[in-house]
Amino acid sequence: DDTVRARLGISVFKPALTWPLEPTCIGAWAAGFEEVLVVEEKRNLIEDQLARILYGLEANQRPHLTGKEDTAGEPLVPSHGELSGTTVAQIIAGRFLDEDGETCLNQAAAQITTRAGHGNLPTPPPERTPWFCAGCPHNTSTKLPEGSRALSGIGCHTLAIYMDRGAGAWTHMGGEGGTWIGQAPFTTKKHMFQNMGDGTYFHSGYMAVRAAVAAKVNITYKILYNDAVALTGGQTLDGDLMPWDITHQLWAEGVKHIAVVTDEPDKYAHAVTWAPGATVHHRRELERLQIEFREIPGTTAIVYDQTCAAEKRRRRKRGRLNDPDRRVFINEDVCEGCGDCSAVSNCVAVLPVETPLGRKRAVDQSSCNKDYSCVEGFCPSFVSIYGGTLRRSYGAGAGKSDPAADLPEPQLVDPTGNYSILLTGIGGTGVITAASLLGTAAHLDGFTCSVLDQTGVSQKNGAVMSHVRLNSDAEEGAGTRIGARIGTGGADLVLGFDMVVAASREAIAAMHGETTRAVINDHLVPLAAFAENPDMDLKAGGYIEVIGARLGADAVDFFNATQVATTLLGNAITANILLLGYAWQNGLLPMSMSSIVTAITLNGVAVEDNLRAFAWGRVVAADPGQITGIMDRSKPARSTVGADLDRFIADNSAELRAYQNNAYGARYQKRLQNLQARVSGFAPGREDILWAAARNLYRFMAYKDEYEVARLFTHARFRAQLQASFDGALRLNYHLAPPLFAPKNSVSGTPRKVRFGPWMGPVFGFLAQLKFLRGTPFDPFGALAERRAERKLRDTFEGLIDGIACNLTAINSNAAMTLIANFDQVRGFGHIKHESMEAAQRDTERLRAEFENGARAAAE
Repeated sequence: DDTVRARLGISVFKPALTWPLEPTCIGAWAAGFEEVLVVEEKRNLIEDQLARILYGLEANQRPHLTGKEDTAGEPLVPSHGELSGTTVAQIIAGRFLDEDGETCLNQAAAQITTRAGHGNLPTPPPERTPWFCAGCPHNTSTKLPEGSRALSGIGCHTLAIYMDRGAGAWTHMGGEGGTWIGQAPFTTKKHMFQNMGDGTYFHSGYMAVRAAVAAKVNITYKILYNDAVALTGGQTLDGDLMPWDITHQLWAEGVKHIAVVTDEPDKYAHAVTWAPGATVHHRRELERLQIEFREIPGTTAIVYDQTCAAEKRRRRKRGRLNDPDRRVFINEDVCEGCGDCSAVSNCVAVLPVETPLGRKRAVDQSSCNKDYSCVEGFCPSFVSIYGGTLRRSYGAGAGKSDPAADLPEPQLVDPTGNYSILLTGIGGTGVITAASLLGTAAHLDGFTCSVLDQTGVSQKNGAVMSHVRLNSDAEEGAGTRIGARIGTGGADLVLGFDMVVAASREAIAAMHGETTRAVINDHLVPLAAFAENPDMDLKAGGYIEVIGARLGADAVDFFNATQVATTLLGNAITANILLLGYAWQNGLLPMSMSSIVTAITLNGVAVEDNLRAFAWGRVVAADPGQITGIMDRSKPARSTVGADLDRFIADNSAELRAYQNNAYGARYQKRLQNLQARVSGFAPGREDILWAAARNLYRFMAYKDEYEVARLFTHARFRAQLQASFDGALRLNYHLAPPLFAPKNSVSGTPRKVRFGPWMGPVFGFLAQLKFLRGTPFDPFGALAERRAERKLRDTFEGLIDGIACNLTAINSNAAMTLIANFDQVRGFGHIKHESMEAAQRDTERLRAEFENGARAAAE
């Protein structure tokens, strides 16, 4: 405080104008001090000016000047990143508080050290990084054909640098392409793509195009028209700019080869006039167009027209844009977990689903922005659903407008002095909205309040934190003493809307092991890089461990707010508000109920859902048993849900009897019984071998031919999955690539899927009855190369299991596990599965030899 500071001999001067620095007042203040420490972010703007001012003082009045470096020339105040209050305190402590033994000095230094120290915390797992939003047009527009490179600039497309997309070398706004103008004469590379957004183009990017034309370089500008300045919050473009206007301006600048690519080629009115020679294409043609354009000398352009996904969501919520009556759903039984849907769409709304048969995929209906590009993944498991709304399970509170009406109000936390709340979550999921609601409620209750939000690229599906700081002192000027950012160890409450961000270094730094309470949503949303790495390790334990180690088990509450919100309200996006209700019912928020309700109402977006979410959060806190009962009743039926190995094998055997016949199911069971007997006698404790063998043997015996896909789409389990997720009279469309007449990709020549209407349902029913033809000379699909390869793989794997059952020992058990697990990678359909089979086959002979060598060593 001021008293201790004066006793320490420390004075503070805060310039209101940093350049030019007024010399008279600051010179008079500095005269006579032993040392002046300049604390400023980035480069030393104030320090250099102050050096000139102090130079004119008398020698006995002139202090030492330190800042970016100390008096010995060593680094002191960082010039990178941002300076927190704790960082500044540590700098001051390091410079001054060890100079003598005064009690107040030692206490101050000890307090700083204690607050900044994290102890022996576990190593934090990977943190969340920014990524394109679900359904973002950049997921498709930034793709490149093999062998090409792209340059970046200013805009959301710059995130492609962090993805495996051949993008790099960003530049300032308006300099797009300038890098290539300088490089082109000195490289053997003949062509470059340049990404650019419509906001950048309208601001100054068209000047860069003009420079490229004048320089006569071979470059293709890929200009995304997404109808918003998306990077900084979705503002509208200044002026009137439409895709056809861009083509005319490009043509006038000398760009004579122009193509327009869009997800909806039919949306343009016939009266639209494009530039001479400009052509319009579906986005499926983007790869072909890029290959064609990179061979054209000079400057060319592709205008990619698709509205920003985040803007679509906002406009639909506000009733300004039609919300399509179409949702995409994945039949979990048909899905092979190959990840091609993620590879094609790069979309974070395609999530992993862990099953006994391996990792599969599901579409997160709450975050899906209806881009539908995931449907292009080569897999028959996708269906389009019309006429359905997301299902809600209100349970005992179904008839109540407020399910928490009968709950007692809690004793709210005493906010005397400052009270700091840190909100952590994922960009685009309502973190900043939740912070705004708390700030508004605090204002209504008469608190002085500040709300500091992270903005910019970090909000693009990356880590977002909001700092809400309250002060109960109504005195004028109290707000200036709060400080917007929560310093190290300064959080009284952490609301972890996302567990990954709550366990990040920055969030952990804000927690204090003795004073911080936390409420954490322990639903693990995969890191965005899962879209590129389908086998990424996805475990929540590491994040829970870091938070628990920092706070202790008694100071943190974990519960799956996402699952509860999805079940009760049909939308995971309400999980944040539900978690606020949980915290309030536990007395951790100082705002009154009436102020929170008013704040939600004033926000004017999904008011009823948010009020119910807050109420249900209170119920979770006060009556968790009621919620558990509702959740249990809402679980859909699943296949192969065996809790142990014997049940798993029995379930799979029953499925194979339905797949083909009783003998087929018995064949599976007998082969595994032989392996079980061998493991028990020669490699006890290696149940992992049995699990891997049971899983892969079932997958290869139940290969998904036309009869099996039909059976799984007509099975009661699929109807149960639909009923658990949707209400209404559902109409299904199926996305299939019939091997005999599917259209081909214009570049790769691989089959492309076609949409089939509801009439395909009865066809599936008929086709499923023809399974008796499988493996007979009358099977019309049996001669297909894919079916022959699947039967060969099945027979090979059965022989491999028999060989292991005869030769397994404790010595070669690890080799056996590696050999079986090598076949985990065989997944997918068509060309995807063919590639995975080849990959597995490349290692099979070597791994088999290692196993057999181990068997011979054991025999000797």
